[in-house]
Order: sequence, then structure tokens, then C-alpha cells
Amino acid sequence: MPYVPTFDRSQMMVCSWDSFVAEDSIARLTDAFVNSLNVEEYGVKTAAKEGRPAYDPKGLFKLYIYGNCKSVRSSRKLAEQCKINMEVKWMIGGVEPDFRTIADFRKDNIDCLKKIFHEFNRRLSGAVEWGFTSIDGSKFAANNSRNANFTKNKLDDRITWLNAHTDEYLRILKDMDEKEDLEEMPDQLTREVIEEKLAEAQERLARYEAYQQMMEESGATQMSLTDADARLMKSKNGFDVAYNPQTAVDSETHLIRDYQMTNQVTDHGQLMPTMEAIREKNTGRNPGSRSG
Repeated sequence: MPYVPTFDRSQMMVCSWDSFVAEDSIARLTDAFVNSLNVEEYGVKTAAKEGRPAYDPKGLFKLYIYGNCKSVRSSRKLAEQCKINMEVKWMIGGVEPDFRTIADFRKDNIDCLKKIFHEFNRRLSGAVEWGFTSIDGSKFAANNSRNANFTKNKLDDRITWLNAHTDEYLRILKDMDEKEDLEEMPDQLTREVIEEKLAEAQERLARYEAYQQMMEESGATQMSLTDADARLMKSKNGFDVAYNPQTAVDSETHLIRDYQMTNQVTDHGQLMPTMEAIREKNTGRNPGSRSG
């Protein structure tokens, strides 16, 4: 039985980049939308004017919008798409920014991205009929492990535990000083091992006490070391260090009308702020609302 024929890899071909992108591709919509924007109005920040030229911010905006449509959000994966994805190459003109450039652009222009999101919704307003708006919160895991998140009770427990261990290590060292025949002590209980464990416990104790003082001075109830704004909250998988973004979705088009990023552990009191933000930006009729 014959197989489907394949092309000859050594065959020469003459074609345009435009021929690699389908007419109904999301890349064409993204490209047309971003090209129509005056990105300077949104306060976009690029690299310094001196030295190597900066990448075109429109190309990086296209990359982020396209990546979100295709569920590719990691800066490293977006950098990979610039090398292997024909649609991405077509959109951004074949440049290949590294992952740090992509990540820094997102960090420096996060407010611009939200303004562009609202501009896209504004342009859609004249072409679609909005329905009701449903709002609900979702737990988005942060780049912060539970071990690097501290609550007041967690710090109190660890400080108490370390104080007890420090006292025990000091007691063992005192007993060693009083014993005459130290050669009979097990290897794991040598003076060097105990002193090393004591120094480690004292270092951790000092660090946790510093965290405790910082929380008391700031009035914070939690502290996250890697992602400072993230909070420990309950999710469907138990407890995670996460955010609780509030997303407003239209009932007719299923498009996202707006979103508010929060670190509140519950959805209580988040409905009104999100709806008020939508009303401020809504240029058509005021939609109704229901809580999801």
C-alpha cells in the first residue's frame, strides 16, 4: 500500500512569507490590530536608545497577543516560537528576541498590555451585541512555593521549634564539656556536627525573627519571598500560593470584558469594583450583571 507522497527536502522553492500564513489565521487579525495602534499613546517602554537598536514594540505586542491566543505564555516558549513558528516569524519580521528581552518587555509594559486589551474591546463594541456580564474569581498559582510563604502562625511555630532545638544543641554541647571520655560518643554526635547544626538553627532563627518583625511593622498577615504579592489561599487542589483574579465574561459573545488582579483569598467584596471598572470603560449600553 503506497504512502502519502512527501516533498524533496533538497528541492528549491520560490515563495513569499505571506504564503505561509492562512487567510483566516489569528496571526493576521493580531497583525492588523496591532499595526493600527499608535503604541506611543500607551506609554510603551523600550530599551535604551544608545547601543544596539531596540526591538519594535509592535512586534513584541503581537507576540504576546498571539501567544495568549495559542496558550503559549512562558517567555522561553515564546522565544522558541520566534525560531520555529512560521506565523510568528511572519508577524514580527523574522527577528528572534531572547527570553529575557520578552520577559522584561512584559514586566515593563504590563499596564500598556491592559490598555491595549481594553482598546480591542472598545473596537468590538460597535460590531457585537453585549449580553449579561458574569464575574467570578479564579486561583492562579504564583511562582512561589508554600515553603517560601509565611503566615504569622507559621512563623510563630517555626521560631518556637528552632528555639527548642537551639536549647537542645546547647545542652548537648554542655554535656560534652562535662564528659571526660568523648571518644565513646557516636560519630553523628561529634562536637563539630553539633556546632554546625547549632549555627544553622541560629541562622534560620534570626531570619525568621526578621520576617516576623517585617510583618509586624507593615501590618501584613502573610509574606511571600519569591512573589511578594502572592498569598496562600484555598483552591480546588487544597492550599496554594496564588492570586485571585476577578474575570468578567460576556454571556453572548463569551469574550472577557474586563479583569481585576487581586490577592484576596476569597471573592467577597470583589463584585462591585470589577463592575464599576466595566461601566467606566463601556461605551455602549450598561450590561446587567450576575455573580458567577
